[in-house]
Amino acid sequence: MLSFLLAIADESNRELIEHLYNKYHDDMIRLARNRLKFCGIESYELDSEDIVQNAFFKVVKYIDAIDFSKPEEQVKAYIFSIVVNETKNFIADKEIADNIDGYLYMLSDDDFFKKIKVHMQYDMVVEQIKQLDEKYSITMLLYYCEEMDVKTISEIMGIAEKTVYTRLERGKQLLLSKLPQEDLL
Repeated sequence: MLSFLLAIADESNRELIEHLYNKYHDDMIRLARNRLKFCGIESYELDSEDIVQNAFFKVVKYIDAIDFSKPEEQVKAYIFSIVVNETKNFIADKEIADNIDGYLYMLSDDDFFKKIKVHMQYDMVVEQIKQLDEKYSITMLLYYCEEMDVKTISEIMGIAEKTVYTRLERGKQLLLSKLPQEDLL
């Protein structure tokens, strides 16, 4: 990889690139490997090499933007931040690819339409919650949609926790009386 990096680098920066590579390569590999391993990526050994390679491509590309007059620790931190960002990008891309692969091959038409129906029902229920008296609707939206706990809702709304529980219970009863029962089955 070093010979390729030197080939694509500007001639005036080749010595500096070689120095950075020799000085930081092993630590960069360790950093990427540990982050991937921590995230449960099985192929962390090989993938860490790819991440470091991409990081070095960015170092070569933006070598003029790196301020080498700063202390060595700051330069190292900057280079390592590139590795961290490349690792995050790799993990995000892998998760997206895994999700796409899973849905492309596993989601049947029946499952798809069931998910659509659930989503539509959810939207209908949320709209009905919004139609309730404000004290019930706000409490229910915070609890069910924003997934806040009772204590947090109590603090936000400036009411006792017991009042939050009471509003949730009354709100549920009012909501059930307004919703068409056949749509909930």
